[in-house]
Amino acid sequence: MSSGKLVFIFLFCFISNIFLANPIKSSNIKSEDIDRITRVVALTSLSADLINTISKDALVGIPGSSILKKNKEFDSLPIVSSGRMPPDLEKILNLKPDLVVGAKGFHDRPLSKLNSLGISTLSTSISSLDDLDNLNKELASKLNTSTKSLEDILVSCYPKNKNKNKNKNLIVLVSSKPMLSPNKDSWAGNLISSFKINNLASEITNKTEFKGYVNLSPEWLIKYQPENIIVIKTPGSDLSQFRSINIWNKLEAVKNNKIYTFDYYGLINAGGIKAINKACQKLSSI
Repeated sequence: MSSGKLVFIFLFCFISNIFLANPIKSSNIKSEDIDRITRVVALTSLSADLINTISKDALVGIPGSSILKKNKEFDSLPIVSSGRMPPDLEKILNLKPDLVVGAKGFHDRPLSKLNSLGISTLSTSISSLDDLDNLNKELASKLNTSTKSLEDILVSCYPKNKNKNKNKNLIVLVSSKPMLSPNKDSWAGNLISSFKINNLASEITNKTEFKGYVNLSPEWLIKYQPENIIVIKTPGSDLSQFRSINIWNKLEAVKNNKIYTFDYYGLINAGGIKAINKACQKLSSI
């Protein structure tokens, strides 16, 4: 299988489920009120990270996420899912949770089943810092405790001097074939806008398989000549994939050495607190 197909499959599996991360307006959070929540199972790495920050003792089950596996704080917690497989409902039930938190769309079926068994559930979807702030407050409320503000949790994502970037522009390239880029309706687009950097793809609305992402052409890149280009590192794709684009060396950003490589988690898929902070630190240095 070619590297291009591998990248496309990776993108289809993850961006379509983003965050996996797709919009969480407070009206999209569905849950049942219960008197006191002391045991929570998280089905996404981001919700696990937030719950661990808000009330560590309340977290009793986590997903088999590569992000969480790198964090020793989660070593002792039972894993209830693996990769793209549905969560193990028997494992979840054995943990006797008061609340199970999952991603809207991807976890609809298991959350519905758990709900029918009398377990309270919370369906989340994230495409902006405001969405994440709402989730942080919602979880703290359900756990009947206080929490740090999102600004204190994601210190790097709230720059004090936003105006320093107001004249800068960039483009983000998630893949080379197709040449996908996030617009304003994506997590990446929102995160970039918080730094007042002009995302040249922000207002483009051509339809793709991935909500919040648009197709760009080599001709478009030549015409608009972004000052800075962010390329996303994914399995089967690195900077060499983009260098194969026939007009690559004609781009001013390439000539001026303004090419930045970002991890997939943090900018494209929020993933977790550490990943988001890392992405914000890199955005602030552009």
